[in-house]
Amino acid sequence: MNAYGVGVDISMVHAWEAGEYRPTEDELFALADVLWCRTKDLMGIESPRTLTEHRLVRQFSTDRLARSIGMDTAQYERDEETNSWSGDGRQTTALLRVLDLTPLRLAQATGQPVAPRPGIPRQSRPTWSRDGSR
Repeated sequence: MNAYGVGVDISMVHAWEAGEYRPTEDELFALADVLWCRTKDLMGIESPRTLTEHRLVRQFSTDRLARSIGMDTAQYERDEETNSWSGDGRQTTALLRVLDLTPLRLAQATGQPVAPRPGIPRQSRPTWSRDGSR
């Protein structure tokens, strides 16, 4: 992990293994790279549920993600802390792309109600007469 710029001594590794300490984001990302595994495997989750988990699975720091979507880092961090989403349309589109989310998954991850899709107007069926003409 030192090669990845994250200095960790053996006592820290033992603390992780014993469940006494959780790795920081940088440590988690470096550990996943060193072990050639996914961060979600190290996190012990089947699939990400929160905005934070989605970000960690994609190995983004809050600062890097905020810059990637054109949002103030403090605002993005508040959104994660409050489990909400306050981004505008452009930021939302960028977030969906960067984290590989669907709008539904974003709504689920932030606890937001899913907006109903506008109904598709029904086309009227042609009426046929008994002789087969319209």
